Amino acid sequence: MDHTEGRPMKKHYDADKVKSEIPFEPIPAEVRALYLRPGELLAIQERFPVAYQPLGTLEWHGRHNPLGVDSLKAESLCIEAAKQTGGVVMPAIHFAADAYWDAGFGVGYGMDATAGYALPGSFYPIDTKLFQSLLVNACRNYLSRGFRLVVLVSGHNPTIQQNVIDEVCFICKTDEGAEPVCFTMDYLLMEPDDPRRASDHAAGIETSMMLYLHGDRVNMAANQGQLREHLGVGGEMPYSDASAEEGEIRFKRQVAGLVRFAKDRYGRLLGSE
Repeated sequence: MDHTEGRPMKKHYDADKVKSEIPFEPIPAEVRALYLRPGELLAIQERFPVAYQPLGTLEWHGRHNPLGVDSLKAESLCIEAAKQTGGVVMPAIHFAADAYWDAGFGVGYGMDATAGYALPGSFYPIDTKLFQSLLVNACRNYLSRGFRLVVLVSGHNPTIQQNVIDEVCFICKTDEGAEPVCFTMDYLLMEPDDPRRASDHAAGIETSMMLYLHGDRVNMAANQGQLREHLGVGGEMPYSDASAEEGEIRFKRQVAGLVRFAKDRYGRLLGSE
């Protein structure tokens, strides 16, 4: 017999009702939401109710790197941090904010401006207000069904991305001042005095990260013989100086920073209630 028959359906998420009908399962090694069963999700939320949301792009990152560099960085960071803290990693969002500017070829969008034409593979542009609305809705979804904190982590690092997501955090802030949504750029997770606390676009830093995380998807010979070797690439460290060893150092420092950040923000949230 259905014991809910005749009772009005509540508008909000009824955690007690959920727990009465969906038993917890043992917490798995898997942290990605796509692969979790409901009972596993509930068990994780009971221990550390934090949703990690990777933010990136599908975007030109030189001839030598995969299109998903920014998303792959952010997702890998979130996965490794969640393995240490608990929590759940949501699928990466591949839309992002970027700037229009003139790099000598006329006004263009993002790295297209440095090339002088629309580069292939950059499928991330979205109306800025729509992007903001997408993130606000995603965060509210997570918070309405069992999560207490959402940690947004961006591997795409323009200033406009920072500004838009800071506003998302403000919109989601409670009237009492609690901040259930927080945000960080990947590279800012390193200690403030760390000389490696920097980013680039498809140059030595990001290419090092890719060589470490997905070395089989990097083709360091792809630019050989090209007149514009550094097409759509920007940064002080040449991509040719990149190494998996350098990528590993940066990645592990960022993971440690994300673990600290998530724990600190969750503790701060609890303290504000």
